[in-house]
Amino acid sequence: MVNYPAIRNMAAELATALGSRYRGAGLPPPAHEETVRTLFNVVHTAVGAAAHPIVDGVVRAHSGSAVPVLGRRSTLDAYGAALAVGTAAHLDDYDDTHLATVIHPGAACLGAALSLGWLHESSGADVVRAVGLGVETQLRLGLALTDAHYDAGWHITGTCGGVGAAVTAGLLAGLSDAELAVAIGLAVSQTVGHREGFGSAAKPINAGKAAANGVLSVLLARSGLSSPLSSLDGPRGFFAVLTPSAAPSIVLADLGTRWHLLDNTYKPYPCGIVCHPAIDAAVALYPALAGRRVVSAELRCHPLVPELTGNPSPLNGLQARFSTVHGVATGLLDGAVGLPQYSDARAVAPEVAVLRLAISPRPDPACRRDEATLTVLLDDGSSLCEHVEHARGSMARPLTPAELAAKGRGLVEPVLGAGWADLAAASFGLPAAPDLHTLVDAATPEQS
Repeated sequence: MVNYPAIRNMAAELATALGSRYRGAGLPPPAHEETVRTLFNVVHTAVGAAAHPIVDGVVRAHSGSAVPVLGRRSTLDAYGAALAVGTAAHLDDYDDTHLATVIHPGAACLGAALSLGWLHESSGADVVRAVGLGVETQLRLGLALTDAHYDAGWHITGTCGGVGAAVTAGLLAGLSDAELAVAIGLAVSQTVGHREGFGSAAKPINAGKAAANGVLSVLLARSGLSSPLSSLDGPRGFFAVLTPSAAPSIVLADLGTRWHLLDNTYKPYPCGIVCHPAIDAAVALYPALAGRRVVSAELRCHPLVPELTGNPSPLNGLQARFSTVHGVATGLLDGAVGLPQYSDARAVAPEVAVLRLAISPRPDPACRRDEATLTVLLDDGSSLCEHVEHARGSMARPLTPAELAAKGRGLVEPVLGAGWADLAAASFGLPAAPDLHTLVDAATPEQS
């Protein structure tokens, strides 16, 4: 059973804490600024992947014309648009990541915010506040679920994302505290996502479904449907069912004074985040190879690396994102690891496949998650070694504003051409925008 003395009807407490406290009030400056960075990053990941065949499939499966889809000339119903945008935002595994929980919170909240924010003509400031509170809610739920939840096989971005999306959408829809509590309960009843789907279309669709389910929960709550106020903390509720050893008190503890979203980070590589220190090491070694061939390599890494990203022989780009040895191999061969290295063609390239099999991960419990040491043996008998104390994009070594801006440009320039600059300006200018029109217009390509 859940480890606390009595049911507190936490959905109602959470709704009141978020609704009554923040209606008409801005986030504290650090939380506001981090939310704007989160939105910049996830808007660009969504637009960059908007034309992917997986997103095409989502769009074909839905209809309507109420809400635009970022990065496309498509319009869908509110549910379908949230599903498409949330899916695209997470598709390349390039979105924001909270290292302590491994939640990617931006995608679900962006999808929800675009749908309900568009329908309700919300101001940019309202969107930023609602997304920030939705992100914070997700992270608090994830921390309360503890590592046991992810270890059991749940895709935590999906399981927590629906509630975060419901909070975001509910605040933009102007729900009362009572209605928001119902929406949270309805979102809890639509939990989605298992790690078995990693490396397939199921993974990004988990984030899209979280966004869409959050929107649906708000629409249903507004229509007068009900849900139990004990949906989070009841004896058969969210915590008890998903992680019996959960610590639910984390959800409300220091809410409004401690902001876990300040620990959000932004990826420099489009793949599982535990791959990043190893990729850093490979890219750093590339210039020293000087044309020599790598015969074998040993990678000292955190034990999560082989568990989460241990695929030695990926067959396509989606699978390659969960192969640390693929990231290392392409880093050693190409000197860079970006979207081209996770194309289907590069995933099955013969020289990459051969080198992947020559790389041996050596998990070490003493190694931090953002640390790695890569030692390579070359064909002339010499060896090279690179130690990465903290990966790029980690809390200890975050992307600089210039690096984040360059990442955004690289994602959307192929879609928008010179319009990338307008999208960057619209993203950072969102807090002062009267509505979402400037952002959506900037994200829309001339032709789909």
